[in-house]
Amino acid sequence: MIATGERVHLTRAALVAIAAIFFLMGILGSAYGPLLEHLARRFDISLAVAGGVLTTHFSGALVGVLASMRVLQRVSSRTFMLGAVTCLGVGCASVAVAPSWPAFLGAVFVLGIGWGALDIGCNQLVAHSEGVRRTAVLNALNGTFAVGAVAGPILVSTVGRTHLALLYGGAAVVAFALWPLVSGVSGRLPFTSSRTADSSAFLLAIFMVGFALYVGMEAGIGGWMPSHLESVGLQSVEAATLTSGFWLALAAGRLLAALVPARMPESAIVITASAVAAVALLSALIPAAAPVAYIVAGLAIAPIFPTGIVWLAKLRPGDARVTSWLFPASMVGGAVIPGGIGALIARFGIGLAPAVLSLVAVGCVASFALAARHRAVT
Repeated sequence: MIATGERVHLTRAALVAIAAIFFLMGILGSAYGPLLEHLARRFDISLAVAGGVLTTHFSGALVGVLASMRVLQRVSSRTFMLGAVTCLGVGCASVAVAPSWPAFLGAVFVLGIGWGALDIGCNQLVAHSEGVRRTAVLNALNGTFAVGAVAGPILVSTVGRTHLALLYGGAAVVAFALWPLVSGVSGRLPFTSSRTADSSAFLLAIFMVGFALYVGMEAGIGGWMPSHLESVGLQSVEAATLTSGFWLALAAGRLLAALVPARMPESAIVITASAVAAVALLSALIPAAAPVAYIVAGLAIAPIFPTGIVWLAKLRPGDARVTSWLFPASMVGGAVIPGGIGALIARFGIGLAPAVLSLVAVGCVASFALAARHRAVT
């Protein structure tokens, strides 16, 4: 059964709002890594415990994504977006005034719910909106996320470490200021209700594992890269700047991916990118090579997420519900893997981080290779 509503329409103001939302999400998502050392000192906790903020954020984002998958079918797009932006703003404001570590984590969880809701909501609304250039628009908007991720560590190193309330309070003001622009969204998302064949379900499961590993790797690099670089002798400002370089490489890599010939299979792009990242991250075990290795890893992993979505969409055309499940899988990876790395660091030391991240990249290679093989034999 296929249910349809009024086609999603986005005014220019709404597109500006979505671009600003992606930019803000990029800042918030990339800020945690450079903040870990500061949070450990401020709340008198260990670095491994401070790393729990990454798990908390992505746990909230997972809740936001799962709830949004149902809410988007029941309310108008405008109502959904206003609610999600409000949740993000309330979370940021709560982080700004949090007096203790438990209160800080609770605020981050609320922030994460709004972050996850906006992640799936903005992507789905643009993908299903009116217009013939939706693919180009969506790529451009996702590019603003990467630009925000570049700005995040810089803002932390210049403002956030000493004025945390100002950083998150400012983010809350921006979120609430977007209300009038978000009101330019209209219509509802179409949705499909159908049973999935066993082979399709197995293929989706493989992709979900691959995406969980990918996002866990991306968040793990952004989260633990600053601390690892500081452990090999770099100053905190240098480490934060290089972390911005990682996110900049991610942004550049997605732009460069547009130059890849159309005849290149999506499967080859995703598998090759994962393999290059695995080698680069392993190279980060060498202190002198670590700064460059992380940048190379960012450049390599850039096309995995968007290209993987297109790959699955081509394998299962006309079933948007299939690609929607990649979002909760991604949040699971972001919630579990950085926290798992933190547990290993607490036991074996920060120097192990690149090796663990490399193993996660190897898992990506294995998952996506299995997906390609599964498709080839079915």
